[in-house]
Amino acid sequence: MRFELLEIVINKAEKLNNLIEIRENDINLEEIKSKWISYEPKPKEIHVLASDGSFYSKQYLGYFLGVFGGYAEEFNPDALQQNESFVGDLYVSVIKQPENFKTLLTLFMFLSEVKAAYNLAKEKKPELIMLDGTLTSKFIIPFPLPYWFTKEDCSSLSKIVDTLYSDIKKECLNYKSIYSLSDKVLEKVLKELPEDKRRFDFLEVIITQLAYYEYLITLYSLLTLEYKPIVIGLAKTSTGTDLLEHSIPDIKLFLEYCNDLGYSKTVGQNLQALKSEFGNLANIDQELNNKIYDIHINAFYTKYYDEKSINLVEYYQHDKTVKLEELIDYIAGTVADGNPYPFILKRMDREVRITKEDFELIERELEFIFNKTGRESLQWD
Repeated sequence: MRFELLEIVINKAEKLNNLIEIRENDINLEEIKSKWISYEPKPKEIHVLASDGSFYSKQYLGYFLGVFGGYAEEFNPDALQQNESFVGDLYVSVIKQPENFKTLLTLFMFLSEVKAAYNLAKEKKPELIMLDGTLTSKFIIPFPLPYWFTKEDCSSLSKIVDTLYSDIKKECLNYKSIYSLSDKVLEKVLKELPEDKRRFDFLEVIITQLAYYEYLITLYSLLTLEYKPIVIGLAKTSTGTDLLEHSIPDIKLFLEYCNDLGYSKTVGQNLQALKSEFGNLANIDQELNNKIYDIHINAFYTKYYDEKSINLVEYYQHDKTVKLEELIDYIAGTVADGNPYPFILKRMDREVRITKEDFELIERELEFIFNKTGRESLQWD
């Protein structure tokens, strides 16, 4: 770093801190506290499943490599049993919009963690399913668009996607890994594509869009399992301002000005306001499209272990009416070792995380370790 940049930072430090500091004159303490309910959680054990995902990527000269995985684990305190499920894969891309490759890997990561959770939940039937991050964030992942991969006219490709969708819907839930990346689907797609120098670009358009639909099918199926578990998403950060309507996010204001354990009032999350469409789902599967929009998700903020720590919780509970206090008791029951966050989710993060060292091992196994990245000339001996 140049000294001149450090000098600019030093000169602006005080101004910036004054700008982002919460000014007491702008805060309505009475309003904040009126939307906070004090409650001392009574930790309860419950048959719980948690899931998380990870990905790692690298750009080489002419293509990208991404690896991703999702890991789920369940614990039944009555039977003292613990079981796990993993879904993961790798993806090589010649995507023409580099900024969208990580978005694409996020989709594959979400699909992996949701598929791992679905596989395990269907078998073990936990009463509470916990996902890392909010439930709504799982729905608003962008639909892969043709221009990410090619400038060619792709209107004919949508017909192939529409044709293969019924196969994806029929088979994907019975396939333990990612069905849209299977050899079976790959062969079906290649049969539909003409021999062309842009064939790999067209293949990517179709495969990634099928993966998107597989993800929606799996996510909806996880939320609506027949035995009706409670499904929650737990987030450590949030930009939401729905409750307090301040420029500063609600989570920050509740953290700073509510000094006791408890929870905020709930706010409904409108999927139609968050996501105008799910690719072409409205045309190829109107029934599923409507069912997704009918999902009603509620959200609230809670301090369930430490007054200095707060989480955003989004939950979906079918037609059951579990009280918030009971739900908070269950979340508090997953905390261990004095850390104000569910231990099972911390385990998921540790188990599934793909590190730089992991990726270098994968590179060696694929014999990619010496492939050019185009940045070699910037390296010093």
